[in-house]
Amino acid sequence: MGRGFNRITDFIGLTDNKKYETLIKVGEFCKSKMDEYAAVDTGFMRSRNNYEVTKYFNQKLRLINDCPYAGFVEYGTYKMRAQPFIRPAIYNHISEINAIARGVWNGL
Repeated sequence: MGRGFNRITDFIGLTDNKKYETLIKVGEFCKSKMDEYAAVDTGFMRSRNNYEVTKYFNQKLRLINDCPYAGFVEYGTYKMRAQPFIRPAIYNHISEINAIARGVWNGL
């Protein structure tokens, strides 16, 4: 019985590692797309594009831009039209993101 438990633990560890690796690669890809889509005046907002992946427990990918006005650019205001750069980095590239995930999980 102990031997089977060790195999389950190994399997869970393997899937956690694959998930983490997938999230890192998808984060790098999405950050590069955010850089492409970001409106550029001075370049400051683009320089603040980043991502983070939580490594333990419930692993998650979070795309980040900590520029004070990034939300106004992404969603617009009543005086300024939206110029999204975070959402298109994901939604316009679903097939590429799926391919990245398949590549990691298939060992490519």
